[in-house]
Amino acid sequence: LSEYLSIDEESQIHQQFLGSHWRPNSQVLWSGFSREEVQHWADAHDLQTLTTAMGPLMNLDDPLCPKEKKSKQKWSKYMKGASVIFAWYITKGEKVTVLSPPPPRRFNPSGMTTYQAIEEPILRWAIAGGAILRIEMVHPTVKGAENFAYEVWPVDQTASWVAAF
Repeated sequence: LSEYLSIDEESQIHQQFLGSHWRPNSQVLWSGFSREEVQHWADAHDLQTLTTAMGPLMNLDDPLCPKEKKSKQKWSKYMKGASVIFAWYITKGEKVTVLSPPPPRRFNPSGMTTYQAIEEPILRWAIAGGAILRIEMVHPTVKGAENFAYEVWPVDQTASWVAAF
């Protein structure tokens, strides 16, 4: 984490996630959508994105938000560090929802999105280590499937989605 965050920044994020603001099993990760699209979907489903969970640390009007004090590159690193911590807290729960385009091209072929390169490996590592977490996928751009969640890890139920849609 030290390549992304200072000790103080890491501490601030932990304090935010340890507070009453964190709602277990209510987090959303994504790949293939804009942050705004995902935030709209998450708000409509009473779920938390990283932005929601970070609270004042992401609010440009709040003095706790470090964005204005960072270059674009340093802000990108900060967000990657926050994503690491977010994923780690998610592993303490039982489920996480991931928004993505529908199969067969759910993810970017480069494999370099924040979800693919940072968050999902942490989730899978925790599951392999005994966490009771399951990863559920939703494809909100498919008419009729906007709210249909199915498990993709540790048990891949993609066939159930394909059969239904």
